[in-house]
Amino acid sequence: MEFAAAVPFLLLALALVWQVLLLGLTSMYASHGAAEAARQAAVTPDEPARIEEEARKRVRSPWDGDDVMTVAVVERDGRRYAQVTLAMPIFLPGASGPWDITGEAGVVAEVAPRGGPPDQDPPPEDPAESPPEVQHREVAG
Repeated sequence: MEFAAAVPFLLLALALVWQVLLLGLTSMYASHGAAEAARQAAVTPDEPARIEEEARKRVRSPWDGDDVMTVAVVERDGRRYAQVTLAMPIFLPGASGPWDITGEAGVVAEVAPRGGPPDQDPPPEDPAESPPEVQHREVAG
């Protein structure tokens, strides 16, 4: 009789573990998609369709659906970031819930976007922040 009373609690625990697994998978796919979108945005900053296509290649079905996944390149604080947002599945992949998970990766520009700001020279290094010089001396032995 005790086992029969414990079965619902075991099923609830199993469902919670499964949901945490789905959370981890969704987060992983968002992160991988954002990294791939950032790599592609560094090479082809003016082709959002290509950026989205490359990001979708890193995400497995059903997370890569048009109604589940969005890809954007945003600018914040003078830097560009690739964002991939995935709808969090509830209990079954493909059954989207009310929550979204966003992965973000910085875009290191290899080419300047057309019509974008011209490349600026990096600021001069502050000598106080540069590493100290290493002096070598010979040891008689």
